[in-house]
Amino acid sequence: MLTLYNVYIPYIIHLICIRIYCTLYHRLHPYVIHVSLATLTMPLSPLDSRPSADVTWTRNNHPIPYYESRYTIRENGQMLLIPNVKESDNGEYCCVANNGIGEPAKSCGALQLKMKPQIKRHPTNMTLLIESKAVLPCVTLGNPKPDISWIKDDALMTVSDRITILDYGTLKIHNIKKEDAGQYRCVAKNSFGIAFSKPVTIEVQAPARILRVPKDKRVTFGSEVSLECNATGNPIPAITWLENGNTVSTALHLIRHSLGHLKAGVLVLSVTPKHC
Repeated sequence: MLTLYNVYIPYIIHLICIRIYCTLYHRLHPYVIHVSLATLTMPLSPLDSRPSADVTWTRNNHPIPYYESRYTIRENGQMLLIPNVKESDNGEYCCVANNGIGEPAKSCGALQLKMKPQIKRHPTNMTLLIESKAVLPCVTLGNPKPDISWIKDDALMTVSDRITILDYGTLKIHNIKKEDAGQYRCVAKNSFGIAFSKPVTIEVQAPARILRVPKDKRVTFGSEVSLECNATGNPIPAITWLENGNTVSTALHLIRHSLGHLKAGVLVLSVTPKHC
């Protein structure tokens, strides 16, 4: 098994086909001797074959041609170079030496890129209606496959009948409630590290709804009367008053005040004959 730990892109892999004897019956045993931030190398030993052997390479049992732009073959076939290694380069690599005498010699090693998590697609801010559904994606890379969790307002989220985390990391929240508003982050973790997505915000909007309607009142001429109307919604709704279908004049004393998503409107007026 050939394994890269905690490497950074761009980096290069050198696979060396080593020590083939004249009968070519011995198996080859490539091994890692050095791993740096940029390069993984293996020791080069002379190819010992009489007559000289032709060396070819395969990946997952498919021949790697000399003209393949993804790879570079050097040292008379004894070195396979893979620049800018990606996770898609994982697989079994084999070098095969053949001098026409006996069976060709073959040695294989599995290349498996080990990498700490990376967030490849971050979630985005969302504005949702109450009782709708939220879908926050979190696309990650990493080997081993990262475990995905989510935090809301710095607290770890727990799954429930309403909140689920899919296998590929997406967060789904059904039947959105007012308390679902807040800041969210995706967390990807494996044995090599941890990665956080950019923080995003969910804003929950709700249509205007009247909580308390004005009540009928009997008053005497010249007295004052207060009519109260409480409403909720997000954005905070504006409250206007109508008298017999007409908007109340701004000349009347109109008092408005708000608290959170609650809007309260109090109409104070002096009763005159025209209000009868």
